[in-house]
Amino acid sequence: MKSYLFTTENDRGGVMLCDIDTLEDAVVYLQDRFAGVIRVEQGKDFWSQEEGYHFVEPSTSSEDSPPS
Repeated sequence: MKSYLFTTENDRGGVMLCDIDTLEDAVVYLQDRFAGVIRVEQGKDFWSQEEGYHFVEPSTSSEDSPPS
């Protein structure tokens, strides 16, 4: 189960808990279900009407890893 935060153009929105696996599919579903969806977030990844999709790459840097 995943959760998606969404916002509409009239500053309304909510949280959707569902079995949709991808942000892309969640955006399509939410735009069909609610009028005026302008932003959908899942964790640090998001889609917005102005910026499109933005995915944060998982860090593989040893700097982010705890010391051994």
